[in-house]
Amino acid sequence: MAKRTFDLLAGALLGVVALPFVAAGALVSAVCLRSWPFFVQQRVGLGGRSFRIVKIRTLPVATPRYIDKHGLADVPIPAPMRAMRRVHLDELPQIYLAVLGTMSLVGPRPEMRHLHESMQPGVAEARVSVRPGCTGLWQVSDLASELISQGTKLDLLYIEHRSMRFDLWILFRTVFIALGLAKPVSVDRLPTWIDHVEERPERRVGPVVSVAASIGSGDVTGVDSGRR
Repeated sequence: MAKRTFDLLAGALLGVVALPFVAAGALVSAVCLRSWPFFVQQRVGLGGRSFRIVKIRTLPVATPRYIDKHGLADVPIPAPMRAMRRVHLDELPQIYLAVLGTMSLVGPRPEMRHLHESMQPGVAEARVSVRPGCTGLWQVSDLASELISQGTKLDLLYIEHRSMRFDLWILFRTVFIALGLAKPVSVDRLPTWIDHVEERPERRVGPVVSVAASIGSGDVTGVDSGRR
């Protein structure tokens, strides 16, 4: 309840602050791409239910709808849209989804259905046990340049140790990185007050099942290669 209350109050405030930036971003998108400036895509949310995520459009309309970031190398993205993606301005409309309760301000990033289903069952179950986030530990990490499925160890670490303090740290870190005032953090550089799973294995409960193993082995995909 505390997290939901925070999402509602902080999200409403951030939504007001973000409104002019959303409007400006939508205008630039409409002019540059000559299309409706908002992009809607189905993602997997709490309890495995599908929901519609909203972004400011930054890719040409002809871009395949479910292309991943590694497939964007040959896509001609206008410079203003690249800048918008670099500072995550295109993600701001999701703040309003946090107010509505579809998402949270902080949590695992929602994945596309086909990629969610390719994850190891325990990982997939854990990720949908909480609301997906507008930002999360993956976004502020040095794995953010990779696919969401390649940073699932960070999702599991967050789920295991989520707290209001952790959420605030991620939120502030997100802002600082977007403004160029901080660099992405690596797993071994997380704040000392975060109780690492591998140091307290007895705390691994429920669906959070292989965090220590994945961190220790370097396996960060959480993907069942036999199902891909």
